[in-house]
Amino acid sequence: MNFDSPATTNSEQLSSRVVATGLLATGLALLTMVLALTAFDYWSSRKAMLADSRVEAAIVADNVSTAVMFRDAHTTEEMLGALRASPMVLMAGIYDAQGVLLASYQRDGDQVAPGTLPGGGNGDFEYQSLYLLEMAKPVKFRGKSSGSIYLRKSMAEVYTHLVIRFGGALLIAGGTMALATALVLRSRAAVGEAENRLQVLAHQDAVTGVGNRHFFNERLAHEIARASTLGSKLALVYIDLDNFKALNDTFGHAAGDGLLRQVAQRLQSVVRAGDDICRMGGDEFSVILRLDMDEAALGSYAGRIVAVFEKGFVESDQEVMVTCSAGIATYPGDAPDRDSLISSADTAMYRAKDLGKNRCERFDASMNLAAVRRHAIEKALRQVLEDGQGLALHYQPVFSAGDQKMIGAEALLRWSHDKLGNIPPLEAVMVAEECGLIVRLGYWVVHTACRDAARWQAQSQDPLRVAVNVSARQLNDPQFLERVMDILREEGLPAHLLEIELTETVLMENMDACASTLHRLSQLGVHLAIDDFGTGYSSLAYLRRLPMKRLKIDRSFIRDLPEQEHSRMIVKAIIALSHGLGLAVTAEGVETQAQIDYLVGAGCDVLQGFAFARPMPVEQFEAMQGKR
Repeated sequence: MNFDSPATTNSEQLSSRVVATGLLATGLALLTMVLALTAFDYWSSRKAMLADSRVEAAIVADNVSTAVMFRDAHTTEEMLGALRASPMVLMAGIYDAQGVLLASYQRDGDQVAPGTLPGGGNGDFEYQSLYLLEMAKPVKFRGKSSGSIYLRKSMAEVYTHLVIRFGGALLIAGGTMALATALVLRSRAAVGEAENRLQVLAHQDAVTGVGNRHFFNERLAHEIARASTLGSKLALVYIDLDNFKALNDTFGHAAGDGLLRQVAQRLQSVVRAGDDICRMGGDEFSVILRLDMDEAALGSYAGRIVAVFEKGFVESDQEVMVTCSAGIATYPGDAPDRDSLISSADTAMYRAKDLGKNRCERFDASMNLAAVRRHAIEKALRQVLEDGQGLALHYQPVFSAGDQKMIGAEALLRWSHDKLGNIPPLEAVMVAEECGLIVRLGYWVVHTACRDAARWQAQSQDPLRVAVNVSARQLNDPQFLERVMDILREEGLPAHLLEIELTETVLMENMDACASTLHRLSQLGVHLAIDDFGTGYSSLAYLRRLPMKRLKIDRSFIRDLPEQEHSRMIVKAIIALSHGLGLAVTAEGVETQAQIDYLVGAGCDVLQGFAFARPMPVEQFEAMQGKR
């Protein structure tokens, strides 16, 4: 399975261009700075050389004034010899009042001073070129001019100095650029590796290595679109392990995960190369296959799937027998779209369970038991949202990793019906999504959680933050922001004590539309968190664009800690990435002391799970709060 997407490739190319442009701009800036410094150094060196030359000329003029007055050429030449200490002086000459050379000095190999004073004989001039400096200054005796001193200097020393300084600056700039380039490339490689891991993580089930639910949704939508275009058919097989929960409870989660891996491997051994195996979550799998076979061949295909469970599985040195119930539905024969195809395959799978399990059933229109139950749940949900009877919130405490002090709680929906019994939250939410009641149900949860949290605040000097989950439809409600703020004002709960949790799928469904709402909520003080991180669409893009405060690592990555190296690497990468982006990190599903110790050592900020407390009714939670 290839989990890369064109969007990821385009993003990497754009990132490479941006980095290259940034490095080029930095290099040009450094080069410009070196050139500017060199130009300034050249100007200041010429200026200093001219000033030094004036001082030298004045000193020599004072020393030879008497000798010039008395035309003592020998003494004058001896005094000019003092200029030998200045390596830049090429020649010097002393001229009498008529501009005739009286005495001279020249460095070995250099030209002799001219016989008459250059510059017209006025005895006071300065001339500069790129390579030479010439000047003449009057020699005065008792305030009267008795002659002139003429100096010619080389600029070679200045240029030698500039070359050394320029070369050193270039070396420093080049070293800086090389170091910056190495650091940028290393950082990009680390970020790219983390993004690649998260990209794979977004599509690959962490336990079994096959596609996850996100990959399933993308692949199924693609295959349905292809079949619709080509006029071909598609089949979907839904597989659920029989009595897996009992086996998981008996042998433990680690053994359960090992069993799931073996199941995935066996399924891969019997399906065709072009078919896609996905783990939908828990003990459910699916197979997407292009239907290029008749009904008899499809039945034989299903038989091979069921047959892989005939032989026992060996896990934790014990042999366990596991069977499966499977259902098959086809597009477009059994369902006209993706959702109905999934529903039909799911209905057929539950029909196989009703018929005794360890079998595969082909969907037909008479299989409406699931539809009947969904209708009953929908009717009951409409009634309960009117009178509020049967709905309740349980709270699971969350704890600071450092001192393991309780700092808040997550609100979890519970529903008990007099006829339908205890309805699983996921089933209730799925029905609410399907029938359009999820927005009303979501506001009931927010309102109830804020009311309870406001009561806790009044009872304690150390208030707790309450976290609630929000669905995509609720977030896209135009009145969402207003409704949340109305609830906070009505219940008297400070905005910073409410945390709204959103899954990656919710964030990615309509990024542009929800970004403004989330930024406004953050500005008002409401905390925002990403729930079940790593199980949806993982990308750094939305982490940069949205004002998230917290990231919650999905329990599937915590389960194998600290034994499994793969899980350790993923958890460390997520924590490092989150802290680098300024996000706090919560670990869900913490169940053992070993997991606690590892997560604390890895730098996790907040812990949540059965190792601390299970979800509990509000009365029990308030009693626990009172014992803090």
